[in-house]
Amino acid sequence: MLKRGQLSVHALLRTMPYQSLRQCTYPGCYVLVKSGRCATHTEQGTIRDPEVKKLYNSKRWQTIRVAQLSNFPWCAHCMNEGKHVIASEVHHIERHQGDPDKFFNGPFESLCKPCHSAETAKEVGWH
Repeated sequence: MLKRGQLSVHALLRTMPYQSLRQCTYPGCYVLVKSGRCATHTEQGTIRDPEVKKLYNSKRWQTIRVAQLSNFPWCAHCMNEGKHVIASEVHHIERHQGDPDKFFNGPFESLCKPCHSAETAKEVGWH
């Protein structure tokens, strides 16, 4: 017998979410959403320099990226906090601003998606 204010198992299952909320994919935004971007960032697009895009799409960069993540598989920022989080992105520690020499020669660090987004947002002044 249920007491007043208690939910039955069936009522509880109907109210439980199917998946957990995720962080907005806009760099540096911490709003939780079901998927994609929050209402503030859905209309905003990111303008990419076509020349920089070519650098990221190059075979040379893909090779560097794989090597970096293989040699340093843990997020550097999370490791500094004593957490082991698998890195998924390679961050240019010094901004390259499209300079191929800086772009390909680093220095680099391996970061998880949330740390890389936050770092990028700080660097470009989004937050």
